[in-house]
Amino acid sequence: MLQLLPEARAKEALLHLASLICGRGTFDEEGLHPIEGRTLMLGALTCRLADGAEKTIYAFSGALDGDYLVPGYVPPCFSVKAFREITAIYDGPLHSLPDGEERRQLSNECLARLRELYVFHSPYGKLGFKDMGIESMPTGTGDCAAIKLLSYCFKRSWEPVSLCELHFGTSPSHGHLESRTPCDERCGLILPHMLGLRICYSDDDIIIVDKEAGMLSVPGRGEDKQDCVATRLRRIFPSIPAQPSVHRLDMDTSGVMVWAKTPQAQRKLSMAFEARQVSKSYTALVEGLVKEDGGQVDLPIRLDVDNRPCQIVDPVDGKKAVTDWKRLGVEVLDGRTVTRIAFNPRTGRTHQIRVHAASGLGHPIVGDRLYGTRKEGERLCLHATTISFTHPGTGEEVTFSTPVPF
Repeated sequence: MLQLLPEARAKEALLHLASLICGRGTFDEEGLHPIEGRTLMLGALTCRLADGAEKTIYAFSGALDGDYLVPGYVPPCFSVKAFREITAIYDGPLHSLPDGEERRQLSNECLARLRELYVFHSPYGKLGFKDMGIESMPTGTGDCAAIKLLSYCFKRSWEPVSLCELHFGTSPSHGHLESRTPCDERCGLILPHMLGLRICYSDDDIIIVDKEAGMLSVPGRGEDKQDCVATRLRRIFPSIPAQPSVHRLDMDTSGVMVWAKTPQAQRKLSMAFEARQVSKSYTALVEGLVKEDGGQVDLPIRLDVDNRPCQIVDPVDGKKAVTDWKRLGVEVLDGRTVTRIAFNPRTGRTHQIRVHAASGLGHPIVGDRLYGTRKEGERLCLHATTISFTHPGTGEEVTFSTPVPF
């Protein structure tokens, strides 16, 4: 499960709401939905408004006794009127049919029409399931409290600050008021599209992003190179520093990155990177069979001024660059032999791992258009897997990892 936002402020508000609910015995102030014997997921989102004031909004997952519109809670991500019109068309025929293929087909048709009603608001506009390319999904996708809250927040151009979900009531899998984070199986399908990024974790000081291959880390030169991780983070969190980056990944490289939420965090993290107090590991597929189990590449690198942005090995004018590596296994990719390697750079030179793989190991990374060859439709098979550093807020050593997509 991911921690999209820090939960403390939202959790405090949600616990207060839960105490009010328990006191009156109903979820709503009108007394229409009693809590006895009920289990439900409740959510709260603290938002920062345009004037800097904060507001906390609430939601429940799914429906309350078939009711999606309950005073005090944000509405669902679809028109309830249209939802009821569609279900009214299908309810009769579905109940009249026995279990079988005809009933399944009619049920799927109904679900498809209902899913077309969903509209999710993001910092970039409106999205439906088709816009996201989501065709197969678990029942209830789009109905979670976290999704409702974020969509409501973005529709009003507010900034999300703190998010928490609590399980109300006791069930075999969850305790009463047990804290939860957005679920992988449902929210995980929608959130990367709503946010434009895969945010793995954030708190009051840092944001951890799993950058996709092909996306710039920071803006480049020209209007066509302004879309990047930094720009998208600023769309989601307008209050973070104008330049929240403390390190970069090549556009073609995917993987874990840390970003600063405050100027203080940015200063501490930048100093840690400069002092080489941040540990990073990468996973790559390289061309051919690497016979050795591991080793170290120590080759100085500099910019190839005649062929930017390429870097070259230069024993005289190059800057010191050291990379440890370990063979993880040998595989077959599209009919050719490749080797899976773990790289641990000790220095942080531009294109260091790519140059060291090609010139040091003699095995360029698969899909490297600068230092090897790239076949049509192939990506650079280099992924930043793990990053470890001292947390700028707590002072604790923390480690974040993301799965390798190849």
